[in-house]
Amino acid sequence: MRVRNRLVLTFVMVGALLAVPSFFAAARLGDLRDLAVGKRASHAEAALALGGIEVGLAKLDRDLRSYVASPDSSVRRSVFTSLANLRTEADRIGRAGYGSAGGALEVELEGLQATTQRIDSLVQEGALSAATDTFFTLQPGILQARDGLEAIATAVDARALADFERAEQISTAARATTLLAVILGLGLAVVLTTWTTRALWSPLERLRRGLSQVSHGDYSAPVDLPYERKDEIGELSTSFRTMAQRLTELDRMKSEFVGVASHEMKTPINVIRGYTELIEEELAGELTANQRDILDGIAEQTRSMTRMVSRLMDISRLETGDYVMELEVVLLQDLLLGLMRGFEVLAVEQGIKLTCEIEPEAPADVEVDVDLFRGEVLGNLVSNALRFTPSGGEVRVRARAEGDGVLIEVADSGSGIDADHQAFVFDKYYQAERSRAMGSGLGLAIARELVEAHGGWIRLGDSTPEGLGGAVFHVWIPTRAAEEEPEPQP
Repeated sequence: MRVRNRLVLTFVMVGALLAVPSFFAAARLGDLRDLAVGKRASHAEAALALGGIEVGLAKLDRDLRSYVASPDSSVRRSVFTSLANLRTEADRIGRAGYGSAGGALEVELEGLQATTQRIDSLVQEGALSAATDTFFTLQPGILQARDGLEAIATAVDARALADFERAEQISTAARATTLLAVILGLGLAVVLTTWTTRALWSPLERLRRGLSQVSHGDYSAPVDLPYERKDEIGELSTSFRTMAQRLTELDRMKSEFVGVASHEMKTPINVIRGYTELIEEELAGELTANQRDILDGIAEQTRSMTRMVSRLMDISRLETGDYVMELEVVLLQDLLLGLMRGFEVLAVEQGIKLTCEIEPEAPADVEVDVDLFRGEVLGNLVSNALRFTPSGGEVRVRARAEGDGVLIEVADSGSGIDADHQAFVFDKYYQAERSRAMGSGLGLAIARELVEAHGGWIRLGDSTPEGLGGAVFHVWIPTRAAEEEPEPQP
């Protein structure tokens, strides 16, 4: 599945999982709304109608009394208006859904209407005594109608209570169901999101590590990348492998070119140096002071080019694995003493204090290639420290035990290295402001390669000891080189 389709599917499924409880909750809220609005309105309608009937019965009784006592057309109209209002209110109760509970009231209202019409007929005939007697027979009907009102009121209260209990049940069930649905939806959403994240993050993390290796000069393509995938990540992995293979080939060609070019450059440089020495010895005639100055400049540049070519050849041999080291066990004190003797004259000439200290717990001896480690590693660090330390400054070499090896620290009170350049000082051909006078920018790169070939590491420290204020390099090597496992015999 393509990454885009996978992401779209995940988003759709997560949205669906979260939408289901939302729709369910909306439906339950609709039921509650029906109970809260619709049922409440019907109960209120019935209650108002009951009040209207109660008032209407009292008004009918009063109007009939007045009509029988003193017949009048206006009072007669009021009597029949009261009867009509009672019928209207009874119809409202039926529309509110209480028709069954109001059956007895309906019968009583019909009886009241019939009795009222008989009283009206007697009054119209002038039989007021008979009308009065008939009026008194109407009172039990009014009382019974009022009793019917109590029955309807009880029914309204009972139904309202039932609706309330049903609303509470719906609310409780909806809350529990919605909460469960939300939890399940979130759980499934987390599972889907985790599945998608792992499917994308794991190969991307491996690609990141592969790119980090390439940025540090290791061009080998990782074997654990998902080359077999048919999506964008698989295509990216395949492209990365192709890029790594091409970079490996280019790096090999570069190393071969540097090695061949350096070897070819040695011959003309040696010839130039030889002729320069012959001229300096005045075998071709006496030299003037100006000519000798020119020859000194040529000789100095020739020596510089010789060092540069040697370092290029060292780099080429280290990269191709042709650099053969001759390891031997040497006393740590002798190793550092030889280093100090090589630079003490230069330090005195420049007015720099050069000191060496070996802490008591430091190992007595180490296994190294003495010439390479002392000359190309420690010698390179001390030479740089002297070069960038002003007169009156200090260069300090200190050795102490650390783990199963020895840590050698070279610190100076010079100008230091800017933070912007510190991460790149060990890169080949890189020259920070402090190292521009070093020429090719290969010294520290060679030092790192040689230290790592000894099984150790070299780093630039964050701060110098005891506030020297310059730069400090830490070199760690094991006291004994790791033994290589013998190759299996065929």
